[in-house]
Amino acid sequence: MTSDVVTVKPDASFKELVDTMVGAGVSGVPVVDERGTPVGIVTEADLVAKEAYPGRRPRALALLADGVSARERHWVTKAAGWTAADIMTRKVATCAPDDDVRVVARRMLALGVKRILVVEHRVLVGIVSRRDLLRGLVRPDCDIAADVERVLHTHPNRPDDHLVHSAVDGGRVTLTGDVRFSWDEPILVDLVRAVDGVIDVVSRVRHREATPTVKPPWYVGMH
Repeated sequence: MTSDVVTVKPDASFKELVDTMVGAGVSGVPVVDERGTPVGIVTEADLVAKEAYPGRRPRALALLADGVSARERHWVTKAAGWTAADIMTRKVATCAPDDDVRVVARRMLALGVKRILVVEHRVLVGIVSRRDLLRGLVRPDCDIAADVERVLHTHPNRPDDHLVHSAVDGGRVTLTGDVRFSWDEPILVDLVRAVDGVIDVVSRVRHREATPTVKPPWYVGMH
């Protein structure tokens, strides 16, 4: 996440919002109250609404809103606002600092948002954008390979007696070799998939022994 977040107060004027976003080079700013709790967010689209519907008086806006779609009425209403509280989106997407990156990414896609506010004890502590998520995938293959090998050989949750090797090409990890039982293979795949920069994992791992009929307690707990 980006921890040095540019924020505004609910009473920030339209001009202040424009100056803040342009000056900081950001496309959205969280709106926080005096306690630092996020109460909304203002984006470039919210500001552009005033350009799309300029010079409208409240009465004229109300009349115009009667003849447009619900989606356009949404922007017409925002165009009438002059403070952050007037034009901000009040329902904001949030996550916790310890949320898994993949969970956050899925939440962003599901909600169709470009950024998520990171909140701890109801206080804004950071922001995660789509670009932040992509930045984690920009790693040289040699660095990814080193981390994958470290996971395969030193991770405390790796299966015992595995003989698995890895190769990395364009962030795609291919695993070859063998493990003792078939249930050991998905464990290794999950550990490798969690390495920063790994885009995909291809498993060509085989198992050496027949799978026991009784699963170990830790396996049952995981599933």
